[in-house]
Amino acid sequence: MTTAHPEAELPAASIAPAVMLLIAGLATASLSGALLKLMSAELNVAMMTAGRYTGYLLVLMPLGLWRYGRQVFAPPQWTAQFARAVLILGATLTFVYGVMFLPLANAVSLLYIYPFLVAALSPWLLGERGGPAVWFGVAGGFAGVLIVMRPDLGALNAGTWAALATGVFYALHIMLTRKVANAAPALVSNTFMALVALALIMPFAIMWWQPVTARQALILLVMGGINAGAHLLLINAFKRASAPVLAPFTYAEIVAATIWGLLFFADVPDAVTVAGMALIVGSGIMVAQSSKIGRAIARRRGASAGG
Repeated sequence: MTTAHPEAELPAASIAPAVMLLIAGLATASLSGALLKLMSAELNVAMMTAGRYTGYLLVLMPLGLWRYGRQVFAPPQWTAQFARAVLILGATLTFVYGVMFLPLANAVSLLYIYPFLVAALSPWLLGERGGPAVWFGVAGGFAGVLIVMRPDLGALNAGTWAALATGVFYALHIMLTRKVANAAPALVSNTFMALVALALIMPFAIMWWQPVTARQALILLVMGGINAGAHLLLINAFKRASAPVLAPFTYAEIVAATIWGLLFFADVPDAVTVAGMALIVGSGIMVAQSSKIGRAIARRRGASAGG
């Protein structure tokens, strides 16, 4: 006899606000990615990353201090929280580098290798095993990534490898998030994460300092603020509905990235790329809905609140 999941019985009307918040958060996050790509022709990676986290903290720090006080500077499980921040900084740096060379939608699609990596590594790192449907989903997801890449090892540019590295960093970040998800509120963890990331990248931004115009500074701060706003939308989405219910909708970020790429850069994915994206989305939904591994991935994604 199986036990029904309570969230499966929720009427669509009660889930709809959470889905709308989730999609708004993912669309907003991908807008931040579009602005990163826009600025990549003008500023170096360290400068853009430092500016992004500065804007992020201008939004989240007052909220974190107001709600939780000094806990944002020293959250529980400090070592794991610090490692989580290092991983998300790695993901940010590689993503910034990746969008310099790739269309935004391609870069976002390639980073979505992370659910399949988590599923593949979970039996060894987390002791969680999936059934055949999960492994079909993993295989399909990797096939979708290969279709988007269309690998010719002699022709692949650094942006492709950087986008894939983003997925690797984010997969490790998601798995570590499990360790701290219940230790501190998401707002505390994310504020601390941004503080650590900014502290680590700032020496390199100073080392490779470039003159910044008022327009560039404004875009960097707005970009960080947009990213912080995206995280707040995601946090509220996952408060209103369970992560397994929302998991299929997280792939809206690929759709949003495609739209922003079209509007900002006139990047129109060809039919083969669209087919690869569709395979990634379908396989990811299969993994997310098929087993406890998929549900665990979704819960970690929710706890991360967008990373």
